[in-house]
Amino acid sequence: MTEWIVQIVQQFGYPGIFLMLVLARVLPPVPAETVIPLAGMGAATGEFNLLLVALAAGLGSAVGELVWYLPAHWMGRERFEAFLRCHGHWLTVKPEQVHRATEWFARCGGVAVLLCQPLPGLRTLISVPAGACGLPVAVFLVYATAGAALWSLVLATTGYLVRVGFPWIADWMVPGALALFILLLAAYVLRLVRHRRASRLAKDAALRGGE
Repeated sequence: MTEWIVQIVQQFGYPGIFLMLVLARVLPPVPAETVIPLAGMGAATGEFNLLLVALAAGLGSAVGELVWYLPAHWMGRERFEAFLRCHGHWLTVKPEQVHRATEWFARCGGVAVLLCQPLPGLRTLISVPAGACGLPVAVFLVYATAGAALWSLVLATTGYLVRVGFPWIADWMVPGALALFILLLAAYVLRLVRHRRASRLAKDAALRGGE
């Protein structure tokens, strides 16, 4: 799977980076973010520019997070939590998780969106309370883009340094990306199984309590 991601970035350049980061935020198990260090390695040979790589990745990440932000923004906090009570198991997100994130977001504001960008899972989850609390779309995009671009610059610079000073590490980049994808997918499946099991046990306990 990593190979076709790399091919898209090589063929389309910065728009390819943008599209892959959108996909990575819409479908979290997709390891598209791993292309950023590879693009950083390309910057060492003049194929890419580190700042433009970070900007393309930051914009793609922010646009992808709109998939999670907009429903909460349109529905509001109460209606969205009600939706999660019925269908949240498919997203492995519980209403109480959204509630806690919303309370934290209310204290931290848009800065929370920026600070959460380096953290897989949390950067997606924080988009929900940002929308539910009514953070304007433009403000959300600014914070999300800034945080994701800064983090992407770190990743791209890492790839650049690997290519310049430690070329032997480059041989492990693609296998490492594939391993990361497998781990992310396994973590999602495990979390989904645990979430559904906990929900089933809670429902059984409620039924026994009502008898």
